[in-house]
Amino acid sequence: MDNLLTASFEAHNTDRNHHRRYEIRLGRDLFGEWTVSLNYGRTGRGGQEIRHTGSDPAQLQHVIRESLRRRLSAPGRIGCKYVLTGMNAAEGIDGAHWLPADLMSQFVLTDPSPKLGYRMICVKSRECRRK
Repeated sequence: MDNLLTASFEAHNTDRNHHRRYEIRLGRDLFGEWTVSLNYGRTGRGGQEIRHTGSDPAQLQHVIRESLRRRLSAPGRIGCKYVLTGMNAAEGIDGAHWLPADLMSQFVLTDPSPKLGYRMICVKSRECRRK
């Protein structure tokens, strides 16, 4: 069951023809073990999937943290930044527990508009609201 928590990211650089997507999915398998699925590839294509399973949530939180850190290095590697495009969590799942706020805040586009104060702009996400 991979649908307890999902975070989706995209990176686009039209000059280099880079259109990438990345998705982190958290769930539980039939044996009650935690699963983390990392899906990535070119936007609109099948892509690749890497699965991690374990009973220790701390170990899987480390996997998530390291994959997010790698996505933050994208501007130096592919010339563009990954942006959070969607996030969904099932009832009872604390997204902040699994997705570290210090890293997630770097994936959100922000507009420091003096009229509206500091507000969040989310791409393709209905869950984000103006702050």
